Amino acid sequence: MSRKSVAVLDVRSASVTVLIGERGVNNTFVFKGIHSEAYDGFSDAEFFDLNGLQKAVTESLTEAQRSFGERIKEIYVGVPGEFCKVLTKRCFMSFQSKRRVTSYDLNALFSQGYGGEEQNYDLIRQSAVCYITSDKRRTIDPVGMVSDSLEGYLSYFLADKRFEEIFRNMLAEYGIMKAEFLPTSLAEALYLIPSETRDDYAVLLDIDKLSMTFSVVCGNGIVYQNACSAGGGHVTAQLYTGDDPVDVPFDVAEAMIGKINLSSKESSDSTIEYVDKMQSYVLPVRLLKERVKEGLDLLCEVINQCLELFGDSSIDYKPILLTGEGITGIRGAREHLSGRLNKVVEIIAPKLPYYNKAAQSSHLSLLNMALETKREKSFLHKFFNGIGG
Repeated sequence: MSRKSVAVLDVRSASVTVLIGERGVNNTFVFKGIHSEAYDGFSDAEFFDLNGLQKAVTESLTEAQRSFGERIKEIYVGVPGEFCKVLTKRCFMSFQSKRRVTSYDLNALFSQGYGGEEQNYDLIRQSAVCYITSDKRRTIDPVGMVSDSLEGYLSYFLADKRFEEIFRNMLAEYGIMKAEFLPTSLAEALYLIPSETRDDYAVLLDIDKLSMTFSVVCGNGIVYQNACSAGGGHVTAQLYTGDDPVDVPFDVAEAMIGKINLSSKESSDSTIEYVDKMQSYVLPVRLLKERVKEGLDLLCEVINQCLELFGDSSIDYKPILLTGEGITGIRGAREHLSGRLNKVVEIIAPKLPYYNKAAQSSHLSLLNMALETKREKSFLHKFFNGIGG
């Protein structure tokens, strides 16, 4: 592969995407290849069909590689929230006298906080919520500052070893022997949320088709994360419940939901029609809206549980930053969530032309983190920033 390019495998709860790109001007991207494939997904951190998953991964790699024109030798794999555990630790170290903080000190501080205690997980990333020097200065980068002590509020991201094994084996069969794993939630937090917003707590909610990840972000770290198997697919599934379940294919139901607006007003006999190659389907708009709102209410119950489990009133007045493809395509869903949760809900997405959809958030966030990781490992970066940094 080109020294400037990286390949990313974004594993979502109903699809996988391989994206190959490099850094463009003004922190944009140059895309060299991209392909997505649907698969059966996962629930409670278990894949439904590993053979189907492997076929989707192989097809995505083949098509993206064909567009790129070169063989992929190394890839960065995004770890979804259900397969990623976040630990937070406060660590402290003192120096014999006042001196400048170095990157070696940061490494030593991180080493204090985690020593491999989680047997079924591997440490894949560590980042700092903040550092505090002896004169009580709070900073995200203390290197070069003068202090006789250093305290760190640190985040550690651990990947499920089963997840790693599954993808290492699949990639090895394809001929890719080098894979590095990245926490998708942290990648989204750092790419989508401006640093000034992360100076204080920010609430990030990634709702996918079959899964959601709730994260409380601060600084360059995550202080709390909760992931569960609830998403946009469960909203659509409400059409098939109750005394009057609909008789349409699931993909047709999803397409019809994409045509409604929960905030609009229609007459009681309004209908939505969907026509495919085989036949025409018609459903009442009122029924669609009622069932979708019921599904969104179920998601709100899960979100409220996450808010309660975090248990810190400092996020009470923080907006929920919503991303992912699960429900952001439903017009009026944001307003419904806001009303039910009694909180401001904002949709957050990449700020790039043609790639500004919330459904693309994880792709570009992982590409950004992969490019940053590759840059930090380069010889010149280590030379100018210290080998230990």
